[in-house]
Amino acid sequence: MDFSKIKLVIWDLDETLWKGTLSEEEVSLPEKNKDLIIRLTDIGIVNSICSKNYEDQVKNELDKYGLWDYFVFKSINWNAKGNRVKQIINDMQLRPVNVLFVDDNFSNIEEVKYFCPEIMTATPDIVNSLAEWSNHQELKDLNHKRLKQYKILEEKASQKQNFNSNEEFLKSSNIILKIHKNCLDEAERIHELVMRSNQLNFTKKRDSLEEIKRILKDETYNNGYVTVKDNFGDYGIIGFFSVKDNKCIHFLFSCRTLGMGIEQYVYNYLGRPQLETVGEVISDISSTQMPVWINQSNVKAAAENNNIQMTEFDKHTVLIKGPCDLYQIFPFINKSDCIDTEFTYVLANGSTVESTGHTTHIVEADRLTDLQKKTITEELPFMDMGAYCDNIFKYPYKVVVLSILQDCNLGVYRRKETGERFAFIEFTSDMTNPGNFDKLINKKCNVGGFNFTKDFLNNFSEKYEFLGRNSPQTILENIKYIRNQLNNDCILVLMLGTETFYDMGDNLAYKDRHIFHKQVNELIREWSNYQDNVELVDVNKYITGPESYYDHINHFIKPVYYNLAKDIVNIINKYINSDISQAPKSKIIYMKLHDYVGEKLGKFRDKFRG
Repeated sequence: MDFSKIKLVIWDLDETLWKGTLSEEEVSLPEKNKDLIIRLTDIGIVNSICSKNYEDQVKNELDKYGLWDYFVFKSINWNAKGNRVKQIINDMQLRPVNVLFVDDNFSNIEEVKYFCPEIMTATPDIVNSLAEWSNHQELKDLNHKRLKQYKILEEKASQKQNFNSNEEFLKSSNIILKIHKNCLDEAERIHELVMRSNQLNFTKKRDSLEEIKRILKDETYNNGYVTVKDNFGDYGIIGFFSVKDNKCIHFLFSCRTLGMGIEQYVYNYLGRPQLETVGEVISDISSTQMPVWINQSNVKAAAENNNIQMTEFDKHTVLIKGPCDLYQIFPFINKSDCIDTEFTYVLANGSTVESTGHTTHIVEADRLTDLQKKTITEELPFMDMGAYCDNIFKYPYKVVVLSILQDCNLGVYRRKETGERFAFIEFTSDMTNPGNFDKLINKKCNVGGFNFTKDFLNNFSEKYEFLGRNSPQTILENIKYIRNQLNNDCILVLMLGTETFYDMGDNLAYKDRHIFHKQVNELIREWSNYQDNVELVDVNKYITGPESYYDHINHFIKPVYYNLAKDIVNIINKYINSDISQAPKSKIIYMKLHDYVGEKLGKFRDKFRG
């Protein structure tokens, strides 16, 4: 095993980092293990945890040794470890080849290797040799800059969940990028970047320190290093470029800034010189647009009288679950521990799971056994267990907000042998119809980010049958099922679809969408009239014509989302404010317009006031 490749060590705890099993007995942490964690951090190697335990107990134990803060992206729960380790690596924007997973359980190790084939794995016996190796390494990070930078990334990952898109999150982050020309003063840090960066190293030219210094001294090169900071902290030096005769000799960035658009900004700033990309790079810099969220000018916040009040209560008070329509309203609601969200997300293989709020998935999440769910997710690479998340039935929510949009769009399939159902991609692209295979394989239709092959489609067609789009009556029956499974005092809030035509060109899936929405809406309105614990949020109050749409019949301009958010907040307050005497720690928070919306809203406020 090549220890020099390690950037991250993920530790099991019981009988691995410490002796004993925490949930059953007292445990003891060997001094050599404590010293190893600290020394790895001093070297610049980061540590994380993947353990089956209770987090508060683990924190108390590690605090005894002063080690809790030495770990980042800690995953401490009782779920299987394969996906959890994969998630840690993805969240930290690293590659499995640079990660070591240590566990005393061979079953856990094999499971992790299945999900992360390139990962390094070992039993606790590795500690002695790893410690011996570390004793001969230079302590390059005594100030723990790398650990602090990953803590920033950890905080960002947490905050990002409250935004409807990466762009809106980035706009709120106040990213300040600077390009510096005194490169020779930072030659060693630049050399370290040249040698260590991989995922965002476009040229992958591994020059020696001496060669780097020669380039930095040569005035025929345009050299610069990049620093970045935002609301979460200072990332320090994260990028370097060297251009000669309008050709990039070096063009590289730290993976800590992955997804921030830094490399796109710098490349366009340089005038897009010739760049020959070597090997795999996980960033696309083809756009000639400068990312507007970098070095953006400050805009005054919206006036206080445009804010909407909302009371904060305990965790799991409100669940907002669904696709982009609900995703878009959430930025108008300040982060609150009382609100849980389950939105569209993307798997590591690029597949988009947009069925979290589909009524078929919610019903199946309650109806299917874990084994049945696992069967589906193992057979279908574009599915995972999150698609069948059943938190909606587990927690004592007072308000649950759902949308009908995905029911009106996605095709539903059933496993022939055992009957499990799921929804994926537009209903007009039946994955069991050989006539659609070509357009699916060649991405001539929406494929949900999945790379279809003929073998997959043939095998899929043998095991699954196409049920079509849910009919209005099926959607209503599913909603009735969901309503019956919720607590009686939980309010089910349903967001209806728009009934105003919007031209979607040749996309057959949307030719009659406004008509289908109306059919579904009418059934739901009629049924809800006789329900005491159902409320409707009707977008049709704010749609005045094509000008109310952004680029899609399900995508609206910001004032529409703002008014929808107001309606949802008013419903939440209507049903939970009566409990304020039971919540002495409750406090008033505000749903505020984001800065960049304030200017636009002023023009539309009267027109779209609800």
